[in-house]
Amino acid sequence: MSIFGTYFVRTLLELEGWPRKKNILSKAVYDTLIVDSVIDQMLVWGTSLGAGRTKLSLKILAEIHKDKDWDGDDAPTIINVIKSSRENWDKLPEGSPSEVIQPTRLTRHFGKSMPSKYIEDKTVMSALEQFFQESVILGLGNPDHFKIWYNNDSARRKSSLQDYKRSGLDVEAPPPLDEWFDKCESIIKDYEHHFHPMPEIPEKLFADAKSVGINIEWEH
Repeated sequence: MSIFGTYFVRTLLELEGWPRKKNILSKAVYDTLIVDSVIDQMLVWGTSLGAGRTKLSLKILAEIHKDKDWDGDDAPTIINVIKSSRENWDKLPEGSPSEVIQPTRLTRHFGKSMPSKYIEDKTVMSALEQFFQESVILGLGNPDHFKIWYNNDSARRKSSLQDYKRSGLDVEAPPPLDEWFDKCESIIKDYEHHFHPMPEIPEKLFADAKSVGINIEWEH
């Protein structure tokens, strides 16, 4: 099983100092509200890759399905999934990736906190990878929706920067879209450094992507 989603979530939580112990004698736990928030960030990351780094995203899908026979009669297809993702975002044209995908909330299953070992639980990891795959496909099929959402969200966050600063919070302004795409790609480069390079794009996957209008020549 690939671990793109798990890698992102676990790495970001570690950077924020999680898991933590409530006291010396207790076991390490995650705050599930924070984990759910990080999952939302992971969905934005995956959607960004799909919208702005199409070739890389197709390689990611090839890695996720590396156990499949792309040359056989039963090769995976993304055509219907792409079309479905467009219908879903059309229903929520101003929605965020998490509002469109609607991931399961860990707070509903674990309450306010969850033991740190559960971030490695196969069920949790499988769910994270499924959500990540959905986000990549969402971006591939809806680049214009994503760009509109990102620019609107950036404008909202920039308008709140002064309020954050007056409250003593050191919050950075969101980067321009091109810089954001570069940042998202750099996380995959870190992943490749820790694990292995992304595979080449299977011909069937490439053809499916072209057939539904995905512009694979966007990126530099």
